Amino acid sequence: MALLISRTVGSWKRQLHLLHRWLGIAIGLLVLMWFISGIVMMYVPNPALNKQERMAWLAPLDIQQVKASAWDAWQSSGQAGVPSAVKINTIAGRPAYHFMRDGRRWSAWADTGTALEVTEAIAQASARNAAPGASSLAVDRIDLDQWSFGSVSGHRPLYRVRANDDVGSVLYVSSRTGELVRDATRNERGWNWVGSVMHWIYFTPLRTYAQPWRQAVMWTSAAALVLVMAGMVLGLQRLRLRQRYASGRRSPYRGWQAWHHWLGLGIGTLTLTWLFSGWLSVTPFNWLSSPGVTANDQLAFAGGPLSRQDLSLDLAQAVHASQGLLELEWRRVDGKLFFGALDRTGQRLLDPDSGRPAAPIAQEVLLHAVRAARPGVQVLAAELIDSGDSFYYRHHGDRDFPVLRVQFQLNDETTFYADPRKGQLVGHADRNSKWNRWLFNGLHQLDFAAAVRKRPLWDVLVAVLCVFGAMLCATGLFLGGRRISKLRNNR
Repeated sequence: MALLISRTVGSWKRQLHLLHRWLGIAIGLLVLMWFISGIVMMYVPNPALNKQERMAWLAPLDIQQVKASAWDAWQSSGQAGVPSAVKINTIAGRPAYHFMRDGRRWSAWADTGTALEVTEAIAQASARNAAPGASSLAVDRIDLDQWSFGSVSGHRPLYRVRANDDVGSVLYVSSRTGELVRDATRNERGWNWVGSVMHWIYFTPLRTYAQPWRQAVMWTSAAALVLVMAGMVLGLQRLRLRQRYASGRRSPYRGWQAWHHWLGLGIGTLTLTWLFSGWLSVTPFNWLSSPGVTANDQLAFAGGPLSRQDLSLDLAQAVHASQGLLELEWRRVDGKLFFGALDRTGQRLLDPDSGRPAAPIAQEVLLHAVRAARPGVQVLAAELIDSGDSFYYRHHGDRDFPVLRVQFQLNDETTFYADPRKGQLVGHADRNSKWNRWLFNGLHQLDFAAAVRKRPLWDVLVAVLCVFGAMLCATGLFLGGRRISKLRNNR
């Protein structure tokens, strides 16, 4: 009986050891994948329609075709009140208004004032400029695929246009506005499978459900963090700096084990901080979450909502002096209406009374508009900055300067950034986002200061450290596999 119990306990122990090793290998593979995909992500971001592409592909806006006012066109939506956002551009050769209210979008033709119903033909026309070399454009209507998550969700369902051009473009057109909202080339799609998709576990069946996906990323990161932490403890225990081993070495290991031991001691701390910062990327337990620039902040900065009078302007008269327009957006700043104009050179403000470019908004006007976002709160500091600070700066994303930085005397250290040339709130920082900036951007991307961010220095630093991290995982996987083989053979 005792022998039977002893054998049973021994079998359980071997099974537990085997399970532990398999779990270690699974997590090790995941971390190895994170290091390799992290290098890819340095150069190939998620497919997106960036500002330069949009400026190049938007069709010119012919104001003379506009016959209906924005207010008349808004009536076709059947909604009461006024929209929170209005813009006009060209869809399939015709001017069209696009409205937003409470997160929902409506569009109407600006030449007739009737509702815009997006068809396959309109989707093809919107995609054509982005694939001029394509001889055919195949269209289907989808709700979701691998490349249509994120910011385009408000445009679903989408028209997916497959172009047979040289770069294998897949173009996504909004079924609500008829606008091109995303593009993905063959090269971008291919590299993203070994980049963002692998790194963020961005597989459609899982990512379709936001919370399960978030939990998966959070708990796999936590498991990897615990695994590396345990390895660091064991590695330090085996290290002898003063009283060396009988062989004269500081490490008791040889071969692959020695490689793994020294790599762990050398890059283990960095791996821990990298995994910890990755864990923070999904704001676990809503820790360090920040609201950013909210709709209420934007409304306060504008000095109130758009009015019927704003939407009833005669555009042909208001912007007759401007040439080369691609898009106009109704924009209020401190109660005064402007047009945010986009052309091939970039964005600027237009005066709706003269139709001419408006001067950058005066600092005192801009400050008054920002103060409205936190009424009755004292301003601690307000400064026009011409280059980035620690929380608003250029790195991977576009940032325009100068901006007015306004810090309020609040416990959460709320700070806003306002662009005088665009008339917009373009940034926000508070205590949580500042902590997140150092703990995530700093630890995860080595984004500590402008000197470190300079390329190619940043590229070399991050890539080399990722390679060392991958080597640590690879040696651990080899040793884990060898150990499993021995355990199986000893059954």
